[in-house]
Amino acid sequence: MIPNTPSAFSVRATNQAPSFSQLLTPSASAYRSSSSNYSITETFVEQAPKEPTPPTSQVQNPTASNLPASPTADFDLSEEEILIRLMDTELSEQESAVVSLRRATRESRDRRIDLCTCRLLAALRSMLLCSSAAVQINATAALVNLSLELENRVRILRSGAVAPLVDVLKGGHPEARDHAAGALFSLSLEDENRAAIGVLGAIPPLLDLFSVASADGVRARRDAGMALYYLSLAVSNRLKIARAPGAVRALLSVALESEEAPVDGAPPPHGPGLARLAMMMVCSLAVCNDGRAALMDGGAVASVVSLMRSPAAAAVEEYCVAALYRMSRGSLRFRGLARSAGAEPVLVRVAYSGSGGEMRRNMAKKTLRAMRGEDYNDAPPQMGFPVDDDGSVVSEGLKSFRGRPNDHGNPSHMKSARF
Repeated sequence: MIPNTPSAFSVRATNQAPSFSQLLTPSASAYRSSSSNYSITETFVEQAPKEPTPPTSQVQNPTASNLPASPTADFDLSEEEILIRLMDTELSEQESAVVSLRRATRESRDRRIDLCTCRLLAALRSMLLCSSAAVQINATAALVNLSLELENRVRILRSGAVAPLVDVLKGGHPEARDHAAGALFSLSLEDENRAAIGVLGAIPPLLDLFSVASADGVRARRDAGMALYYLSLAVSNRLKIARAPGAVRALLSVALESEEAPVDGAPPPHGPGLARLAMMMVCSLAVCNDGRAALMDGGAVASVVSLMRSPAAAAVEEYCVAALYRMSRGSLRFRGLARSAGAEPVLVRVAYSGSGGEMRRNMAKKTLRAMRGEDYNDAPPQMGFPVDDDGSVVSEGLKSFRGRPNDHGNPSHMKSARF
């Protein structure tokens, strides 16, 4: 479901979504990031014998023509040369500098690491809020390229770039907003960054971008949703999302949306569907007491049961069952809400249908027992899923986040950025 890392000007994506249970194990992640309106992406390796690995598809970056081919001169520019042009008082020189930086950081991971310096980041930070749309767009795009490298992500956050990225999300040029969402997604892949990004105010504008339909399509909404999901893996951010006015209802509204069909023969969008992303976040919130309370206050029980009855249920059923299972833990209130929503028939169908996998059936059975007030002695793991022999959370059909491709979070052959 969450896409792959492509070569320059292209996107390679698998069409299979990871299950919720693996998504809740961030420490073993295998990250491959892409960027911009071209969506930051990750690889999930399917190992179940019953479900063959879905085919990959390669599509040309739809906006690649907006940036001319990278000349050797730009690739060879030094930090000092770019800095001089960035600090020029002429707007045309600033624009030329950020375009050159964008090109240079697109070509190789070595250049992305070499150019992610404190001085360049400080200069780039001021370009993020430039009144010129061209400067702002290219500055945010360059920042996403820099953020692709694992070594750069904490450095970028410590440079102070997140606060202006949040400002771009709130009121920047539409294309720059898309890039800003991609940058925050990339930065949120780093565990150390998540709490700080939440403190710097990224959650409300990300929620706004994710929850409101846009004429520009779903790519930026998906990047915003993925940023929110990874931010929600930090306990402090779960609480922020749970307490944000209208957040739960917004997530549930997206979960109930119909997936957008490709227009005019366009290739399908890369990454998880928005409804599935919303349910991933609902499941993440359901891990904590405040999140469960906010979900029940926001009508999540009835909404999730309604979703399970809908034609779109197959794509999100595992997340729906997981959300109900987590909300049922030790909650007398859940029993009444679930009965009122008519949850028992849909849970019985999942529990005894013979399809969907043993884990899903077990969660449905335990939720039914909780609804009936039956006690059981098996204590669930932290995230509410069975564990395998090594203690890690595993869902049937996919095993992902099992080690990194290399020390840099990118496959060894990957040298080009996304844009």
